[in-house]
Amino acid sequence: MLKIISECRVQPFGKPWMQQLPSDDESDGIGMNFDGQDTGLDYYPCTYGKSRTMFRGPRVSLDGPYTVVIGSCEVYGRYVEDPFTDQLAERTGRRVVNLGVINGGIDTFVKDEAIMQIIGGAETVVIQAMGAQNLSNRYYTVHPRRNDRFLKHSTTMTNLYRDVDFSDFSFTRHMLSSLREVSQNRFRILQLELEIAWVARMTVLLSRIKGNRILLWIEDETDRGLGAEPLFVTVDMMQQLEAALDKIVHCNVTDAMTEAQTAQMVVPQADLARANQFLTPAAHERVAENLVRAVRRVDGMAA
Repeated sequence: MLKIISECRVQPFGKPWMQQLPSDDESDGIGMNFDGQDTGLDYYPCTYGKSRTMFRGPRVSLDGPYTVVIGSCEVYGRYVEDPFTDQLAERTGRRVVNLGVINGGIDTFVKDEAIMQIIGGAETVVIQAMGAQNLSNRYYTVHPRRNDRFLKHSTTMTNLYRDVDFSDFSFTRHMLSSLREVSQNRFRILQLELEIAWVARMTVLLSRIKGNRILLWIEDETDRGLGAEPLFVTVDMMQQLEAALDKIVHCNVTDAMTEAQTAQMVVPQADLARANQFLTPAAHERVAENLVRAVRRVDGMAA
């Protein structure tokens, strides 16, 4: 049985270390998010290999040993100047490649061969336990890169929800919230499918990783309508993956997601209402502290 590392302490860090390379992206990305709005931060957007997916930069050299962290908004570090990936690089002296994707899910990585090659070449891969809502399944299909985008529903979904007009939906979270309001019993059938699909997709992802595998469980118990984050992912589901993992790192950041901590983020006025959905600087520090210990232990070093 894998031991789940769950000690979490907040500790301040200095500025991140990383080897910076020019980005292939034509835009400089200064103060712009994906909607072209001013965020006040420069994310140095970049790509790796032939992938079309944009990641937070500066781009890190892959010439030599490196560690990869894959995940969604939490890994990307939106509105945070010093994300936990940079802190991990500074504390361990490693090249750490931030492969966090805004609103990304497991499909973002599994279905991108160029990115899977980057992941396959890493010494250590940290995999965030991303929510089960943003992946294609027997009931609906999501966008291959922006996994929060609902594309289409299947005949199986139509048979389950004959009283719903799916043309009203563009995003998975909105759709799922509406479906749960229609029928709790039918929604449980759909949720079970998401749970099964999550375990199956994670199994595929882990089977393609050659290096050390660390599952990062960032837990936020705040219920924003569908439950705690990551959505629809349980301890039992993660334990089903233990044979393919070297470590599971659990970090509960609920108490670090306060209004006072949100005030420490670099957020444009237009985005203030949704800023509390993203990890705060204190939460990033907490995750970094745990990951530093886990990475060192995997390497056989003193934590």
